[in-house]
Amino acid sequence: MNRNILTGFCAALLAVGFSSCGGGGVFSAKAPVALEQAWATDNTLRTPESAQYDPQRDVIYVSNINKTSRPQKDGDGFISKLSPEGEIQELYWVSGLNDPLGMALHNNVLYVADIDEVVAVSTQSGSVLGRYKADNARMLNDVAVDNRGNVYITDTEEKRIYVLRNGRITPWVEDTKISRPNGIFVDGNRMIVAFSGNGDVKLVDPETKKFTEWVEGIPSADGIAAVPGGGYLISSWSGEIFYIDEKAKKWSLLNTSEQKINSADISYAERPGLLLVPTFNDNRVVAYRLKNR
Repeated sequence: MNRNILTGFCAALLAVGFSSCGGGGVFSAKAPVALEQAWATDNTLRTPESAQYDPQRDVIYVSNINKTSRPQKDGDGFISKLSPEGEIQELYWVSGLNDPLGMALHNNVLYVADIDEVVAVSTQSGSVLGRYKADNARMLNDVAVDNRGNVYITDTEEKRIYVLRNGRITPWVEDTKISRPNGIFVDGNRMIVAFSGNGDVKLVDPETKKFTEWVEGIPSADGIAAVPGGGYLISSWSGEIFYIDEKAKKWSLLNTSEQKINSADISYAERPGLLLVPTFNDNRVVAYRLKNR
């Protein structure tokens, strides 16, 4: 496309309300969805990083880093249990962790990334079922599980993705060659990885491990959540939530960065219909309802 045609095309987009011409721009036309706050916990949580709803037990698990100790291990990290209305049922449901970050559920087991190991917790009893060491890991961050029970874990510092399979963690992608993988999400045959350094969010073919471009321009890209009816929500750790439609167009739905309220590893709880946002340094979980415009 020559420059004159491209300029005219961009002008036409601007005329109908789009803010940019290119894959990285945020659309200024109204998003097809909006967020409405449902509740917020009190601030007794301690550096909450991830929140995960358990539909079988109708509870929400929250990972608390407490005081950051990485790479040392201080044992002050813990998992809390909340009601779907945001009441803290058990602050120290699981204790003795170090810096727990991302979590994922599969078959009554909660998998938790904790510096250089994955901790498996029974959701029935809260007991630790196992600790699986990832060799040479420095910052295991987010966790996702596919339909076959394979557990994928990003290592943000080492730019690596591990897999936990048959009780053993091995490198799945040795070097992503891209800046700092953070969020990881498996949705059927689709895998999505968010990169916190350059703000790219890429699709990954689970069979070939090939990365393809998808969305860019999400600073400090962190959590990923699918929403009913199609599309995804992606958080920027600094405090912004984006909606991405099936055509990879993105809209900013929420920005609390000026209030210094983070948005860390988000998740969407379909049965109560809530987006769960751990606010990290703000020491709360805030829940939002997704409204169609």
